[in-house]
Amino acid sequence: MSLSGLRKQFNKANQYLSETVGAAEATKLDDDYNEMERKLDLTNELISALIAGTNEYLQPNPATRAKMAAMGAMSKVRGTTKSSPYPQTEGLLAETMLRYGTTLGDDSDLGKALKDCSEAYRQMADIKYQMEDQVKHTFLDPITHLQNTELKEVLHHRTKLKGRRLDYDCKKRKQTRDEELIQAEEKLEESKRLAEIAMFNVLSNDVEQVSQLKALVEAQMDFHQQTLNVLDHLKSQLGSRIKEAASRPHREHIPKPVLTDKTPRNRSPVGEITNSTANMGLDNHQPPPPYSVTNGSTTNDTAWASASAPPLAAKTEPTPAAKASCKALYDFKAENPGELELKEGQIVDLVSQIDENWYEGSVNGRTGPSPVEKITKKTVLAIVLPMKKYCPNFYSDNCDCAAIHFFFPFLLLVPMISRS
Repeated sequence: MSLSGLRKQFNKANQYLSETVGAAEATKLDDDYNEMERKLDLTNELISALIAGTNEYLQPNPATRAKMAAMGAMSKVRGTTKSSPYPQTEGLLAETMLRYGTTLGDDSDLGKALKDCSEAYRQMADIKYQMEDQVKHTFLDPITHLQNTELKEVLHHRTKLKGRRLDYDCKKRKQTRDEELIQAEEKLEESKRLAEIAMFNVLSNDVEQVSQLKALVEAQMDFHQQTLNVLDHLKSQLGSRIKEAASRPHREHIPKPVLTDKTPRNRSPVGEITNSTANMGLDNHQPPPPYSVTNGSTTNDTAWASASAPPLAAKTEPTPAAKASCKALYDFKAENPGELELKEGQIVDLVSQIDENWYEGSVNGRTGPSPVEKITKKTVLAIVLPMKKYCPNFYSDNCDCAAIHFFFPFLLLVPMISRS
């Protein structure tokens, strides 16, 4: 740069600083020019936003876009032009459906339907690639060209006008010679005219921008129309698959057993335990006789009548049933004739169970119903009565057959398990 050019740049910077701090006043341009500048700035911002928004619409995944941009930059560095296309979501879904449809096979109705859907979504992905190309050629490329050429040229004229305006104001403030001032005025007017014409040409070309927007809409309409046709055809195919599956006769499936050679029942440990418990004579006890009151009826007649059952058939060698016993916790006075009165601490021999609240017991030769559940320690007769045959002290403090008492309830469950 020459000395005169360097001095001119210094004068412009000095004038700009003076205007910034308010020491000098800038030459004002007309309102029409200022309005054009505002619209041009807005147009430039609009085009940048449209390009970014359209690319995001066509390629929604920002991570994939960044990866593709990085791969494109690396390709330029390596000197290669190969670039992979953006993976469409329809294409990814088609690959998934095809993979699992092939795995299920043609014997599965779902597998065949997945293959039909895969082909349809693959076609939709191809249609979307076509829409991308159409939008790029008819919309993105024209507005990008507008931004890179016409708007860039307008920006150049505006920058040149700003520099000449600073040069004119500087010479005017320093009151230089008339020839230099007149020359600065002429350059200022020329730059202003060129910048204004360039801005007017861009702003008056709205029809071209509207046509480009129309091309964008047409590309989208074409895409949706083709995808609608593909989906309509897919819907018909799936309907045919449903009819075919519904018309097919229903097949029954019989599960195969896991084991072909099963263990004989006579060798089963459960059967041995059942036989051993049967030999113990657990089922030989007879049920108690029915409870009846001669000196008047009580409220428990009906309950005992319903609870009584016919005696089981006696075996060849019947074993007499032992009685269970329990200790009275409180004194009990008979409220009805025939009830058994109890004193605290008495030992009651249980004969049978009338219902859930009453047992028939015997004390000192007296027999009658007593509320054993409420005033004595409750004992399950199904366990106590059989055990009294083998342990006379069962349910008393003198019994030391701990092992038998512990395992006996489980032995009673063995017949139930074998029958089930």
